[in-house]
Amino acid sequence: MQLYRSMPEDLPQGYYLENFNYLFDFVGSHYADILNEREKNYLTGFRDLSDDAQKLYVRLAGRRGPWFRLDKLSYVEIPDIASAVAELISASYLSSVKSLQEPQNLLKLMTKSELVVWFEGADKRLSRQALDQWLVEKHAPEDLIGMVPFQIVEPIGLDILQILKLLFFGNLYQDFTQFVLRDLGITPYEKYRFDSAGRFFDVRSILDTTIEQYALNDTVMELIELGDAQTLRQWLPSMLQLGFDEPTILRRHHRLLNRIAREFERFNDINFAQHIYLHSSLEPSRERQVRIMTKQGEITPALKLCEDIHQNPQSEAEFEFAQTFATRLARQHKISCDWLPSSAPAPIVNFDVSVQPDVNRRVEILAQDWFVQQGSQAYYVENALLPGLFGLYFWDVIFAEIKGVFFNPFQRGPSDLFTPSFVERRQEKINAKLMLMTDKANEQEVNLCITDCFSRKFGLANHFVNWSWLTADLIELALLRIPKADLASIFARLLSDLKNNRSGFPDLIVFPDGGGYELVEVKGPGDKLQQNQIRWFNYFQQQDLPARVISVAWQQIDTLEDGKIQDDEKIQAEPGAKAGSAIGGGRVE
Repeated sequence: MQLYRSMPEDLPQGYYLENFNYLFDFVGSHYADILNEREKNYLTGFRDLSDDAQKLYVRLAGRRGPWFRLDKLSYVEIPDIASAVAELISASYLSSVKSLQEPQNLLKLMTKSELVVWFEGADKRLSRQALDQWLVEKHAPEDLIGMVPFQIVEPIGLDILQILKLLFFGNLYQDFTQFVLRDLGITPYEKYRFDSAGRFFDVRSILDTTIEQYALNDTVMELIELGDAQTLRQWLPSMLQLGFDEPTILRRHHRLLNRIAREFERFNDINFAQHIYLHSSLEPSRERQVRIMTKQGEITPALKLCEDIHQNPQSEAEFEFAQTFATRLARQHKISCDWLPSSAPAPIVNFDVSVQPDVNRRVEILAQDWFVQQGSQAYYVENALLPGLFGLYFWDVIFAEIKGVFFNPFQRGPSDLFTPSFVERRQEKINAKLMLMTDKANEQEVNLCITDCFSRKFGLANHFVNWSWLTADLIELALLRIPKADLASIFARLLSDLKNNRSGFPDLIVFPDGGGYELVEVKGPGDKLQQNQIRWFNYFQQQDLPARVISVAWQQIDTLEDGKIQDDEKIQAEPGAKAGSAIGGGRVE
């Protein structure tokens, strides 16, 4: 178990104990009713320990173990290690290891030179691996531990600590480093209210099920890494029979099933993979089923499932797959599908520019300079500006008090942010904010909402706001030039799938001299649009929003004998390109 990914030296001595006690106090006050007696005793007993004993326990709990040599323990803030160890052993937070089942746990605590000195007959000419093997073969495990001249200790209750971390963070991926980032001012977090009435782990059964899921996931990942298909297959019947009512737990379960099914595809057991996919309602289960059916020659069922997906897609990606795959499949097998569209989407607007290459500058910056030289204001914003405006405008919705979505003080947003329930549970507030944007009479109110939030919340963690890319001037210019109806349209698509649609935005925002704005994606030589970018551009065209792609080509330049590039040529548009349309196509209101 690792409590901190790193231990910064510029924090107050003993900072880690304060963080530890904060977590313990939080869990003790918010979850006392679902803790069992062993867990409660662990909490209360820790509070009764001396300051030095507490510090030593936290230190050991945060290090890679499971065993530690007493003669190697040294911390400047703990003057009497031996007394702290004795106190921890007496209070059952530390055990003195007397028996040995895995010899390697002992041997890895010693250097090769120590092994040679302490074990008679050990040959220093042997490699470390060979020496370890010789010791294991020569001495029984119970004898080895009695032959070393140091005491070995092991922290007790680390399984309980995992449970407390899960209750606090809501997951087992975050750790105490979150405290450090906050204390250093690197990642300050929004202040939101959480109490026992609004917690996710409302009953013990949800906690126990979540713990079991994490353990199951670890076991499955280990079997997959080992390629142990036989054991994995034996586990499946019991896994497929599991049923869950809580949506978050159900999603985790279906995500794991998809992972297992995909592995059986790689094992070339597509029948068994198909059987597993049938038990999952999470993407990409249906897509994989269609592909498996096609491999098996079941064309009609595959097309029928594509139609079902097309009519009730879980995402745009799934919708596009159903349409594209079914179109190709129907054409190959000369099957008529009335539900397929008769025409393809309009091509994405594209034009070319030619610039001098510069190995020290990104192609997006070169393109930005090109627009500036044409008289426009241009900013390289990528996925920062429009999602940032969204995060600022919907800040109060994102951090609204909803039961069970905030577990601890270190969240960039609610736990359901990237699930369909986020919009469903806040639909009324979302609709009201979108409606406000559609009436020009409310324009100043919308502007004030965003600029005021930028000022009040600057630096606070939010999944959509990248503060290092945003400035007050850029935001004010964007709000002046981008019609609120356009922003509302973009925000609506974001809300339709926050997980997938928060990326894929164009690289540049351009503000032509004549007014308006334009969204520009920059592609260098050999580069092409990614799928999520294509979806955004298709949407821009459907909604008549000013956006286009520029393809950058390198100008033909002369090279001196010493290899230096001559720069006496001016950046210009490629012959035939309409430079005026490149900078004047922005929408003006």
